[in-house]
Amino acid sequence: MILNGFVDDSGSGGGTDRGNIFALAGFVASPDRWDRFSTDWIRICHEAPKTPDFHIQRDIRLVNKDGSVRWTETQRNARILELVNLTKTHAQYRVESVLAWPNYDRVVKGRIPPELDSPYFLCFYNIIISFAEFMDKAKLAGVVDWVFDDQGCIGQNANRWYDFIKGAVTPRVRSRLGSKPVFRHDKDVLPLKASDIWAWQVRRHLDKEQPQGIDHNNYIDSLLGVHGVSSVIEGEHLEEFVAHTGHGLMLKSSTTFFLPP
Repeated sequence: MILNGFVDDSGSGGGTDRGNIFALAGFVASPDRWDRFSTDWIRICHEAPKTPDFHIQRDIRLVNKDGSVRWTETQRNARILELVNLTKTHAQYRVESVLAWPNYDRVVKGRIPPELDSPYFLCFYNIIISFAEFMDKAKLAGVVDWVFDDQGCIGQNANRWYDFIKGAVTPRVRSRLGSKPVFRHDKDVLPLKASDIWAWQVRRHLDKEQPQGIDHNNYIDSLLGVHGVSSVIEGEHLEEFVAHTGHGLMLKSSTTFFLPP
């Protein structure tokens, strides 16, 4: 069995825009499920008001930058809910990896080789390895071929370590790792748009809502119903990563598995 995983990031911007949380998140399913998902996504987004290139960070807004009205709150919420329900219908599994920017800046920034110095590198491999461990625990045979949203040099630098890391993990994990990940744009690969919604919702809740004691919204509640794996790379894990740089790669996290019955 070959599964396809699609992953996007949120919180990678510079300055005040990035917030305190960096997240990579996405979904995994069989190719035929993703084909049906893409067909339905196009159909939904071509319904009025049309959103042919839906992107959550932009389309959450009701008003465009020029002051014109994009759509009403009711229309927006209905469209997001429809896309979330579509994702829940077709995605078989979910995966997310997060870390706090203040921890990264305090512990890691400037203390490791430049090609590794990005939270993307850590979450990238955390996603791949943790989901392989999920497959092992869930007794899922086969491999995952991963597609990540295009990240330019950051993604390419991370991907160069794939063969090294694939050779260093346990045989049970290695047996679930497919081809080297590829990078695509969500305009061309529609399942990445589901990952865009999920990564943004996860990052926004952890960064903006949870610190104020606000419960997560119905969209998150719905997608949390998808089985999968969730990881947090804590400050102590970053310290071990830095300490072992030059002697190997120590990639740890606090990971929770949400296994099927």
